[in-house]
Amino acid sequence: MTDRNEIILLVDGHRFGGWEVMEITDSIEQMAGTFQLQVSLKWDGQDNPYQLREGLPCQVLIGEDVVTTGFIDDYAIECDEDSSTVTIHGRDKTADLVDCAAIHKSGQWHNATLEQIVADIARPFGITVVVDDEADTGEKFKSFALEECEKAFEAIDRACRMRAILCTSTPLGEVLLTQASEEDSGVQLIEGVNLKSFGARHSWRERYNQVTIKGQGKGDDEESGTTVAHARAEATDAEINRYRPLVVIAEHGAALKSLKDRASWEVNVRMGRGKRGHGKMTGWRVGADGLAGRLWRKNTLVYVESPRMNLARQMLIVSCVYSKSEHGTHTELTFSRREAFEVVAGVRRSKLTQRINHRTQKEKKKKGEGYQPSWELDAPKKGGQ
Repeated sequence: MTDRNEIILLVDGHRFGGWEVMEITDSIEQMAGTFQLQVSLKWDGQDNPYQLREGLPCQVLIGEDVVTTGFIDDYAIECDEDSSTVTIHGRDKTADLVDCAAIHKSGQWHNATLEQIVADIARPFGITVVVDDEADTGEKFKSFALEECEKAFEAIDRACRMRAILCTSTPLGEVLLTQASEEDSGVQLIEGVNLKSFGARHSWRERYNQVTIKGQGKGDDEESGTTVAHARAEATDAEINRYRPLVVIAEHGAALKSLKDRASWEVNVRMGRGKRGHGKMTGWRVGADGLAGRLWRKNTLVYVESPRMNLARQMLIVSCVYSKSEHGTHTELTFSRREAFEVVAGVRRSKLTQRINHRTQKEKKKKGEGYQPSWELDAPKKGGQ
């Protein structure tokens, strides 16, 4: 029986174990996850004892759980008279989208969905695109075109931003189009109980009191009933109390309601990146000892209670870093307010927004809570709310 926490590198059906050092990073804020594996071996006359090399397709597993499907980027070996140290670096299959140019037969799409555009860009790389069941990819693009010398991920990310969609990867190396999840991990992280190493970061470095999105194209203004040739939309971050404007030029023509959603999304994401916490957990799994249960996963909710982080609420796991070293096995979780990764907040013009707000209000009402959007990390409240 396979050890549920054994680290396996699977290459062409061959399983390589015994890794002494490991670090795997998986985040909803990056397209391609990364991994590093290292082992020291006694010298037995072989220059390459594992017969590995750069460029090989591979999978990394923790027990029977696949965490990464991709390629070996770097194979390194350090030797002395008695031993060799082998280090493997690699990334998800989606790394090719980050590194390589976007090439499409025409370079243009008309009346195409987001998933169609992303699938066309990813297809030459042999990468599948999947859409989260809960994600709404919005209206079709009337027109979308690749830019000169644009990388594949840059084009995909540009299109996703216009539909306020998160673009990341799955453990199987697929492109995942998703939104902030409502899946609860069922775990509580309590300071002094199972949360013993933690911290928080609060920054205004990339936050602005007003974000303006400018675009050109026809759009419906639902208040005036007019169409606009030169559209612009604004969103404010009420927490930034000094003059810090940002103007963003939309990548292509868009309806006014799309620009408004994009402006709100920019504010929310920048807030989320400026306010977040982190905690180091023993083991890689959600069980009390870190050895049982399912693996910690990005884009799931976890309740965090920490007086010193001024925090007592559910948070969204933004990234997981699984590690192994002489200091033990750990998972470093980074978490943020879920609102920071929602499609929109407080914009009523979009039908998508109306559905999100309606669902949120119903959930709050059912729980007997008042709906009061807030972006800051609140102080702990009575009853842990």
